[in-house]
Amino acid sequence: MSNYTVPVRLEGFVFRVPVSIVNKEDAYYYLVKEPRCDNQCTNLKAKIIDSMRQRNQSLQDAINEVLSNVGDKQVVEAVLYHIMRDLRGYGPITVPLFDPDIEEVELNNWSHPITVVHRDLPGIRLITNIRFNSEVEAKDFIMSMSKRGLPRSVSLLKPYIETILPEGHRFTGTIGEITIGPTFSIRKFPPKPMALEELVSREMLSPSAAAYLWLMAEFRGFIMISGPMSSGKTTLLGAIVSKLPMYAKIITIEDTPEIRIPHPHWVRMFTRDGDDDKSRIEMFDLIKLAVRYRPDYIIVGEVRGEEVHAMLQASALGHGMLTTFHASTPEELMVRLTSPPLNVNAGNLQLISTVVFTTIRNGKRLVTDIVEPAMNNGNLEFKSILTSTGEVDIGKSQRLKILSKTYGINIMDEIKKREKLLKNHANTEYEVEEITTEE
Repeated sequence: MSNYTVPVRLEGFVFRVPVSIVNKEDAYYYLVKEPRCDNQCTNLKAKIIDSMRQRNQSLQDAINEVLSNVGDKQVVEAVLYHIMRDLRGYGPITVPLFDPDIEEVELNNWSHPITVVHRDLPGIRLITNIRFNSEVEAKDFIMSMSKRGLPRSVSLLKPYIETILPEGHRFTGTIGEITIGPTFSIRKFPPKPMALEELVSREMLSPSAAAYLWLMAEFRGFIMISGPMSSGKTTLLGAIVSKLPMYAKIITIEDTPEIRIPHPHWVRMFTRDGDDDKSRIEMFDLIKLAVRYRPDYIIVGEVRGEEVHAMLQASALGHGMLTTFHASTPEELMVRLTSPPLNVNAGNLQLISTVVFTTIRNGKRLVTDIVEPAMNNGNLEFKSILTSTGEVDIGKSQRLKILSKTYGINIMDEIKKREKLLKNHANTEYEVEEITTEE
């Protein structure tokens, strides 16, 4: 189906590892073609590790000493790759973690191959040719991963871990006890957010829909992005935020650091778990604190509880608000927001400017609808402003009319101007930077 190389950069070495994606018998496979490590390679690796331990040598010195008399270039390259992969990389899952197109890496059963989710095939788990040789090896790997992130504790008393790796990826794992054997799930995050133009080029949403969201965000609306898991909610959120004015002061509030934005006036806040109410810091507390910072925008990674009330109050004070939510339809959204534990008064939902619904369809992330809250005979409804082709119907949008009246702007001109910019940039190809092998 496709072939490409993944640059694996480890302490001055760059290894270009071929990868193939294959569709066979209704299943997708992610095949990594690492250099083969035979018995000679394995023995040389062991000598390097022994030199480091017994003679207290640095990795580089041990490599130079052990490999100085090895004349076979292929053997040297194989040893270099595998020693760097295991000691400085992430062992057998190094390649998928370095692959910018991989979004998730999972182990559900140590005796089965590791699976991955690819950016071009969202919602589909690809079977890899990467696997652990034993349950002990898989458990040791999870224990080693726990030492790289923060927090770092995992033990028989607490046989699970939730941590952030140095690259910002979210790692969740167990060593058994509460699961049948060791398991883990790694959710990867790109070093920089996808641009709104890129999502337009990938046909996740139309240029006019993107222009509408850009305009609503710029004028400090309350935008909620709703949909099922892995439907691109956080990706779209980051893309919209990247269009906010560079002079704006932005505060993000999250459980784990997923949102990344290129703005200089950015404050990141995180919740904190605790054994009692005094040590626990929740999103509701952080939103109240954030308001005192007088930000232009408050961004909440995901709203799940009473923090929605603080968000509505902050929006009423004039702060721009953006967040994600788990609901697939306007009806489901209304039920979840107005029922326990959220218990939002239906009338207060008018403070939300717009709700964007995302989904995965045929292996592709899509914006399926954009709705605005409106009162109809005393009842709150969410009315769609999209046409059947996914374009924004400006005449249907009450929020755009309010913006026009409040700020005296020509809505049609503003939408068209942004739409043109998005279309022009969407024609630019977004590629991974080429990296050449170096030592």
